[in-house]
Amino acid sequence: MSDWHDELEFALLQLEEARVDSDYMTYVISKILDEHGTFHQCRIGYAEDRLSGMITFPHCWIELEQGWCIDLRLRQWLGDEDDFPHGVFQPSDYPRVRYQGTALLAPHFDPEDLMAMTNDTYSNVKLTWLAEQTLHFLRY
Repeated sequence: MSDWHDELEFALLQLEEARVDSDYMTYVISKILDEHGTFHQCRIGYAEDRLSGMITFPHCWIELEQGWCIDLRLRQWLGDEDDFPHGVFQPSDYPRVRYQGTALLAPHFDPEDLMAMTNDTYSNVKLTWLAEQTLHFLRY
């Protein structure tokens, strides 16, 4: 994993304890990524454990550029095993799981709504390093 992906995962893991399902978690993370100008696509569909055949449907996650994904809710449904992805990851690193889905348009939420959904954790997620990186890139 690159430093960028590590930093993103570290920041987003603060949301783990929010008591929301995958759809609202996806909306919250999408808003954070939007605020920092990070290209991403929200997805809705299902995730399947190829070993057991268990499926979680509907399930939502985020796809980033170069095949990276963000999912903080899959283990809630399939089990807390290392074979299931959690955080920021490449799906190819988790062959036991198959994601299948389509684009999902995230609704607009005000910061107050996001704070309520996450028990105020939303305000704690800071991606200042991402903004600094973007600013550095724009200068050169």
